[in-house]
Amino acid sequence: MKSYKISKNNSVILIIFVLLVSLIINVYTSIMNSRYKVLIGKETYKSVEEIRNRNESSLTTLDQCIKAKSVSNEELLSLYKNYSSISEEFINLWSNYMNYGKEEIISLNNKSKKSNEVPNEVYTRIESLLFEYLSLEMKNHNEKIILDGEVLANFTAIYNMANELNDYYKEFNETNLKGVDIDKKETTYIKNHYWLDILKGINSIMDSYVNYEFTVKQ
Repeated sequence: MKSYKISKNNSVILIIFVLLVSLIINVYTSIMNSRYKVLIGKETYKSVEEIRNRNESSLTTLDQCIKAKSVSNEELLSLYKNYSSISEEFINLWSNYMNYGKEEIISLNNKSKKSNEVPNEVYTRIESLLFEYLSLEMKNHNEKIILDGEVLANFTAIYNMANELNDYYKEFNETNLKGVDIDKKETTYIKNHYWLDILKGINSIMDSYVNYEFTVKQ
């Protein structure tokens, strides 16, 4: 039986080939990783900002309504639209979170920021509650909801959560984005994966309201 021997020159060529393939794979992985981080960063930044803006708008409306002890149909519709958007963007954040770094060719350094937390459905329940109020107003042809008793308790709970989230955003931005130019804000979010921190912060605030029954008692 003949035995095949690899010459010294062939060994060098083989080593160079393996190193070259390894280099190409590393460069390709690095490029794909960067593209992925930018893509998911832009998408999650949009969600984070949409939640912040909608929450601020809702907080202003809720404050006015609680002081007036009533909610007009226009204000109720505005709140419903805001919380529909918040609920949708919150779900988008969690979807990105669950898929974060799952790509086979991508290895992300920030996996340490991930945890075993699971999303709660507080925003979905608030959206459903506001829809129920809207449906009742349309059915009964009322112009506004009087805030008292259980109805006042529901809107106060929503207001308190919105206020806590607003304070959280302010504190987070003051701590992490102080001195950052407005045109560099998105880049800073993406670079530091801040959406992961904010998602965790939002979920932490919502935990206090997980057992609150956002329901219409007729």
